[in-house]
Amino acid sequence: MLLAAEPPRKAMRSFDQVHVAWSNAMRWGEMEEREPFLGTASLAGLDDFQRRRWEQVRISGYRERSRNLQADGRLRIRAEVSLINVHTQAERSVVVDEYWAWMPELRSWKLDSGLPDLWPER
Repeated sequence: MLLAAEPPRKAMRSFDQVHVAWSNAMRWGEMEEREPFLGTASLAGLDDFQRRRWEQVRISGYRERSRNLQADGRLRIRAEVSLINVHTQAERSVVVDEYWAWMPELRSWKLDSGLPDLWPER
């Protein structure tokens, strides 16, 4: 995937709308509502194991903490994701880094880093 050094100004303005929609899909949606935000490579790497893992949690909160434009033109979003295990009802939070890339051929932003890792190694 070829990324532009810096997304056009208009693309930067459109990111807010995309990110609000992503936040809503994370907080209120199911996997089917999240998939359209994923880049092609991220979507191809989404296997049955990951899907089943995501079915075991409900997202109870999603909050952007910071936003930084990277040298390669991607936006890094640091977010806090709160989740509840549907079996134990235990709630926890994890801080994740998401990398968003502007896709000029689609005229849209895609989550280049894939779904957030809600199960980081401890």
